[in-house]
Amino acid sequence: MRTLLFILFILITGFNTFSQSEEGVNKSIGFEAFRGFIYEHKPQISHLITDHPMGFRIVYNRKSHGDEVWQQRYNFPDRGLTFIYMDYRDDRLGKTLALLPHFNLYLRGKREAKSQFQFKAGFGAGYTTEKYNKVDNNQNNVISTDLTGAVLFQFGHEYQLSERLSLNSSLSVTHFSNGAIKKPNSGINIFAANVGLHYMFDYRKKSFNYMEEPKLASRPIGYSVILIGGGHESLKIGSGTKPFFVLTGIVDKKINHKSRFGAGLELFYSESLKEEIKYDENVDPDTDFKRVGLVLSHEMMVNEFSIMTQAGYYIYDPYKAFQPVYVRLKLRRYFGDHIFGSIGVKSHAAKAEAMEFAIGYRIK
Repeated sequence: MRTLLFILFILITGFNTFSQSEEGVNKSIGFEAFRGFIYEHKPQISHLITDHPMGFRIVYNRKSHGDEVWQQRYNFPDRGLTFIYMDYRDDRLGKTLALLPHFNLYLRGKREAKSQFQFKAGFGAGYTTEKYNKVDNNQNNVISTDLTGAVLFQFGHEYQLSERLSLNSSLSVTHFSNGAIKKPNSGINIFAANVGLHYMFDYRKKSFNYMEEPKLASRPIGYSVILIGGGHESLKIGSGTKPFFVLTGIVDKKINHKSRFGAGLELFYSESLKEEIKYDENVDPDTDFKRVGLVLSHEMMVNEFSIMTQAGYYIYDPYKAFQPVYVRLKLRRYFGDHIFGSIGVKSHAAKAEAMEFAIGYRIK
């Protein structure tokens, strides 16, 4: 069920990217080759770093020109999909195929210039051909499920060779992890250099629509109630995936057209931690497995989507299975003025605790 929900979210996001109709939008397709290295974020994965991963990416972009006011706020970004073929060049890791809806932000103010610096952020799903198996592949401690979450961050440069053709080069980091749905799950980070060509296959000459946006008349305070759920495995491999729930209340304030800052209180309930305490000889079996945390959040709003970053601290955590500080990265999608859904990862430093799915209600 969790896998189905995750795939459904990716399909809805990707369909939204393709389906929105805008008159005169330019579309492009690109092919990029890359070569990189696996970052050793934990000593436990050093035995898997034997060669340089390589592969290719197919990139689809839809340009924006200011038909919607949010496009000007972010300097007329691209929206699209990135397909990744990753060969780790190690039989224990195999290969990964991934699809990530993305936003491509331009960093230079003069968008008409041929030379542009870009920042890309993508969130999606990946399929890995080789995973952990205690008999056949017990050295693969980075991925233990076929389906993984995928995150891409990239800094690049685009040079327009002609009206339709551009040369693209970039440095990127790609992360694959199942969010601790099943252990082991060290996750894997690939830093790579990429180069390729992009071709505008639906080209229409169109200028950027600059307009003066009115200042916020007010900066309202909002109140959100969020129910987060999912499944994860305890620190003991093979103990099985068990459900968890988080109930969150957040008060936030809109600072400008792009940002909201907020603070809130969270109650954590995890069946896997409850089970783990039973078999932990170092603690009292009656130790409370529930946790309470204080959380600070920032929401970067992009049309009906937003990117959430959060940092929290446990003010009540008797078992102390993780570090007291936790962080989240989430992609949120609004459905109307009040209801929203999100998907993200919660971690403690380099240790992922869970992939989280959420539904919430916000009162403005």
